[in-house]
Amino acid sequence: MKTIKIFDITEKTRIYHTLAQMSSSFSSIIRYCAELEQAGVLTPKYKHLFQAFTVEVQGELNLEILQHMESIESEDWSRGGRVRDKWEKYLRFEKEKRSSKKKPNSQQKTGSG
Repeated sequence: MKTIKIFDITEKTRIYHTLAQMSSSFSSIIRYCAELEQAGVLTPKYKHLFQAFTVEVQGELNLEILQHMESIESEDWSRGGRVRDKWEKYLRFEKEKRSSKKKPNSQQKTGSG
């Protein structure tokens, strides 16, 4: 059975922040290739080639990271759902308990006697 490491929210935030920074860096590489072409040191063919390589590597990294994060998020969602289910069950029980206290029992009839 595969065990999944439980990440705390700070660690997950750090991972997503790092992924966003990496994406920004890949975007910069694409832009730098265009600037180098404009400067005349990269031909359009090589600019396109290096940009395509950059997009490929970014996609592969994103896929690897997000597949891993999907399992973590799925486990967190499931764990949170179990907590929510228990809480809702508790609330239903409390509501039923309060409503049964408010109902007059059959021996306490109102009216004249």
